[in-house]
Amino acid sequence: MVTTRILSLAAVTIIVACSRRSTSETEAAATVPLRGTYWKLTSLGDRPVNVAESQREPHLILQADSKQVNGSGGCNRMFGSYELNGDALTFGDIGSTKMACPDIMDIESSFLPALQRAAKWRITGQRLDLLDSGGALVARFDAKPK
Repeated sequence: MVTTRILSLAAVTIIVACSRRSTSETEAAATVPLRGTYWKLTSLGDRPVNVAESQREPHLILQADSKQVNGSGGCNRMFGSYELNGDALTFGDIGSTKMACPDIMDIESSFLPALQRAAKWRITGQRLDLLDSGGALVARFDAKPK
């Protein structure tokens, strides 16, 4: 009886230890690359970004094979360049098409200037945070599966 309890306790300990390691390995594997990922905008600073089903979602993609960024502000296509050096990330020459979309222009008019304030980046799991030079959140994105 005592031997059975000791073996049961040992088995539970091993299972818990293995599941903790598997969780950590899963979290590490869940981290997505900065470049080449479709990043859907979820907040500007501390303000959540909500987009209606019928609207295009604001997003960006940093091209892996060049220093080009493209995406959408939600209405207009955006394009430009970026510089990446470790955790430093800056955007330059950001431009966009000029269509008018009344329901999403407030997000778009804040999104493009936010990119200009970005100085650093951080990925946690499936989330990308762009931070200003003081470490304040400029924009948050979620990786969107392909």
